[in-house]
Amino acid sequence: MERSKFQIKPPSLSSETNGRKLRLVGDMGVLILILLPVFLCLSPPICYAQHEDQSSSFSSLRTVIDVKDGPDSVVWVVQLSDLHFSVHHPDRAIDFKNIVPAALAMINPSLVLITGDLTDGKSKDLLVMKQNEEEWVEYKNVMEDVMKRSGLDKNIFYDLRGNHDNFGVPIIGGSLDFYSKYSINGQLGRSGHVNSVTLTLQGGRQKYLFVGLDSTMSLGLRGPTNLFGHPTDQLLTEIDSELSQWDSQPLKPMSKISFGHFPLSFSASSQSGKTLNDIFLKHSLSAYVCGHLHTRFGKNLKRHHLSSPSFLSSNKFFQFNLHQTRSEGGKNCSFGAPPVEEFWEWEMGDWRKSRAMRILAIDRGHVSFADIDFNSGSKKTIILPTFPLDSRFMSTSSSHHEYECEHMLSSSYETVRALVFSVSPIVSVVTKIYDTRYGKLETIVDASMTKVEDESSRGDLYVVPWNYKAFQDPSANRFWLQIEATDIMAGQLRPNEDHFL
Repeated sequence: MERSKFQIKPPSLSSETNGRKLRLVGDMGVLILILLPVFLCLSPPICYAQHEDQSSSFSSLRTVIDVKDGPDSVVWVVQLSDLHFSVHHPDRAIDFKNIVPAALAMINPSLVLITGDLTDGKSKDLLVMKQNEEEWVEYKNVMEDVMKRSGLDKNIFYDLRGNHDNFGVPIIGGSLDFYSKYSINGQLGRSGHVNSVTLTLQGGRQKYLFVGLDSTMSLGLRGPTNLFGHPTDQLLTEIDSELSQWDSQPLKPMSKISFGHFPLSFSASSQSGKTLNDIFLKHSLSAYVCGHLHTRFGKNLKRHHLSSPSFLSSNKFFQFNLHQTRSEGGKNCSFGAPPVEEFWEWEMGDWRKSRAMRILAIDRGHVSFADIDFNSGSKKTIILPTFPLDSRFMSTSSSHHEYECEHMLSSSYETVRALVFSVSPIVSVVTKIYDTRYGKLETIVDASMTKVEDESSRGDLYVVPWNYKAFQDPSANRFWLQIEATDIMAGQLRPNEDHFL
């Protein structure tokens, strides 16, 4: 029998913008995921309710989805971006239709976020930029097919407007505004520039807030003049309001994610000089996820935003390190202490050329993601570690603070955890941790993981206990993690053909 090896090789540590590479080697069987370095320094039934917020002329729509079934400690969503469906490049829509439905059915996400540039809006010679209704009809038809074949509810899809979706649109709601007519948001009446959806677990005891925003220009100029997002003061006020909607319940666990098309480096200030960065820091988001840049700047952009750089000792790369200390002053472990104002910005690759998809998970407040490359075809198995976090671009200073002050439940740290999505039944999942101190890989952990059993399940979460305190070290990249899954088609597991370094 044949087997496959699915491997994420580490990006070079010479750049903060590097991402993880994914490569399919075989057909089916053994899946291997590598995270380097790791954070070792230390459609299901859904119930949803909607209401319209009348306090703003932006007419935002708030939705609450009660996520049923286990595992009850983690939720996950899918992000896609920059589809660029084009009459001149039919392969983009064809591949999407052939690959995405099966992938979504296997992953079974609670939300699907499509962050802009749904269609291309360009002539074959790239000289004319305007909306093409044929592309929008194709987008609508493909998405309807994707929803039908994946079995996912239409209400969990959120598709945002990108700058390409606004080429030559003189007025929103006008005859040339095909986004409002053919997009999923448009069909479901999500007409505002800001829409939010809250996922709840354990009967509402855990909440995960997702706020989508449209900062495209009100007047749809053609490129390159519409290359930047233009948030207005009104839009920023609306985003602030949406991110605040659960703040009256501060004692309940809350993670906040915002999603949009433009990276912050491609977002202008408002008329009063305020920025999206100001709003996101105020609310200490877990992350802002976006698209737009494709793969032009490294694999994709990953940037940590921190309002007080002196909170932690300065490092060229933001690494979680249990021995990191404040550069000045002592720690304040009072529950009344102000939170650290920070968030991660994660831009993802495009579907247009890269055939990229992202899976983002929130596990007991820890936010992680895996970027999947479908250029080589469909995937039979996907692994997403949810803890420990990748120290290069997932860990936060607040996580360090909560660990240091013992504010977070120790159970959040006591197991290595991973979601495993597979077409075929999984036979085994193994965690391996390597020590690189002496310039070579020395295996110090080699343990089988156990699937968390639930009466009904949205997906498979595997766990294994570990002594996290044993991995405290001044170096943030000394320890390396590998998770390996074998499905029922694999036969005998053979040694790796490719070394992960």
